[in-house]
Amino acid sequence: MTETAVRSAAEPQIDRDLLREAQRHLGVAAPNEAINSALNVLVQHKRFERREALKELRKMSADGAFDYAAYDEGDE
Repeated sequence: MTETAVRSAAEPQIDRDLLREAQRHLGVAAPNEAINSALNVLVQHKRFERREALKELRKMSADGAFDYAAYDEGDE
């Protein structure tokens, strides 16, 4: 993972109970590590969802779910 720091004038408001629970689930002690790990989990999950959606669209296309001829007719 790349090392980056985001600093702003105002610190984000973080739910401490949620943070402690995230630390427990992720098996980390440092709050910063929990936040970065949780963000990583979220981003990886969203990437997975997009890849799966793309696979499904490709399968649907291969199975003939889309009428591409109708799109071609609009170009004429």
